[in-house]
Amino acid sequence: MRLSLCSTALLVAQLHLGAPIAALADPQSNYLLHCGGCHLENGEGTLPEVPDLRHDLDWLAQTPEGRSYLTRVPGASQVPLSDEKLADIYNWMFEVFYPPGSNIPPFSGEEISRTRGQPLYDPLRARQALLKGQAKSP
Repeated sequence: MRLSLCSTALLVAQLHLGAPIAALADPQSNYLLHCGGCHLENGEGTLPEVPDLRHDLDWLAQTPEGRSYLTRVPGASQVPLSDEKLADIYNWMFEVFYPPGSNIPPFSGEEISRTRGQPLYDPLRARQALLKGQAKSP
């Protein structure tokens, strides 16, 4: 994924002006500003602490437990964006990091607001439990 000149300029403006501009930013810019520091521009992570978004979102977004986990991880739950803007970031990631036809149900701001405020005190342990559940699935 390459940044366009416009996306780069918007990102630089956000870094200098802060949240007022971020509230108006598109999902890609918000991802780069709020998620890209750990997950990198292309969604790559550094396991086990930072999951690779190119390989985790699809199966996590298929179950209520996985969707709750995604809204409660510290980076997502504490990002200074509205529930709708966070939903936009997740939906953008589904489109960019996964092939067309992946059938990942989109998030809504309403769905995120139901679980986002419930702290996830040990995200690594919670993720491991979800992985074990995935391994047991047919």
